[in-house]
Amino acid sequence: MRVPDRRLMQSWPMHHKSDVRRRPGRGPSGVGLRIWPLRRQSVAVVLAAGLVVLAVGLICTAVYPSLRGSVRVRHTDVNPYGANFFLEREVEAWKREKTLAMARAAGIVWMRQEFPWAEIEPEPGRFEWAKYDRLVDLASRYGMQIIARLDRAPAWTHPGNPFASAPPDDPATYRAFVRTFVARYGHKVAAVQLWNEPNLAAEWGFEPVDPASYARLLQAGYSGAREGHRETLVLSAPLATTLEDVSLRGNMNELLFLEQMYQAGAGASFDILSANAFGLERPPEDPPDPNVLNFRRVELLRRVMEHYGDGRKAIWISEYGWNAPPAAMPRELLTWGRVTPQQQAEYTVRGIAWAREHWPWLGAVCIWYFRQVGDMPPDQPVYYFALVDPEFRPQPVYEALRGRSAP
Repeated sequence: MRVPDRRLMQSWPMHHKSDVRRRPGRGPSGVGLRIWPLRRQSVAVVLAAGLVVLAVGLICTAVYPSLRGSVRVRHTDVNPYGANFFLEREVEAWKREKTLAMARAAGIVWMRQEFPWAEIEPEPGRFEWAKYDRLVDLASRYGMQIIARLDRAPAWTHPGNPFASAPPDDPATYRAFVRTFVARYGHKVAAVQLWNEPNLAAEWGFEPVDPASYARLLQAGYSGAREGHRETLVLSAPLATTLEDVSLRGNMNELLFLEQMYQAGAGASFDILSANAFGLERPPEDPPDPNVLNFRRVELLRRVMEHYGDGRKAIWISEYGWNAPPAAMPRELLTWGRVTPQQQAEYTVRGIAWAREHWPWLGAVCIWYFRQVGDMPPDQPVYYFALVDPEFRPQPVYEALRGRSAP
């Protein structure tokens, strides 16, 4: 997720072979600062930003042929309730067990979980499966359906880029990894998600993002998944919601990024489109607008899909929710806005109910997030997305979800 107004004024974090995401759930772990080099003079930057807003407006206000009700959308007849988990970082077995037990008690059935490529294949052809075998078996015992996020390429695949988020130099290496992963877990993992937020430079090795390059990576991963286990669903990477222009910090507005993905031929390389849907400080019914970041912004992605004839595919939401930090937290820290815990609970349940009624193309919705493993301090606003705190104390949003899931 991206919220540009505040971040455009900040320095760019530098990371060294560590988690480099700048979004809810993990704060920056860098050791220095780097300011993204502007590639145009300031006047040109302002002009470029204006053109982006104009282009997005054209995309989202054009009269697209509506496919609502005219075609059958696959992969929508599912229990929608899911969440994001960080069990790969949970050392104690009893905590992994308790996490999934509490998730199931709240009616959560979808488990979006990272499977870092660098950890699984640290050297070419040498695989470390034991940890993830246990994780997959545990999820199966609790009846959880796994959406496996496959990214974090090992350093040997991108020797010229020191950042952990860099894509592989050769997409064929990703194809081989996805094929091996799906061949091993395809009978237990419901879906694989090919990369994460490639419209952010921080998720693309701190290089300016490129929809065509991601399309090639997606095509390679899709081929690998089909070769490994044909029944495993393939999800595209979720695109971060942002109003930023690539000329400013290397990031790209997700609506333009998706359009250029389709133009690069990506439409044939996924079964389901992934999206992020954060509400910030707006209620779930707040209408979509190309200049506003809110929950219903997903509808604008849907219009792009339909414009390119992809209306038979579902959208699944990878990250969803509202942030509820305490009132004492300074306003300048609130990158994702602030709602009260009671509003967080109400909006989360209400948003899923509203979407199920109005979006016939929606499948699973993965709330951001279930529980941190203890490495996120409570003085950070991202701490307050959690359904359950590190000590397993349920938050109001957890209680609101309990008993309200689909059967």
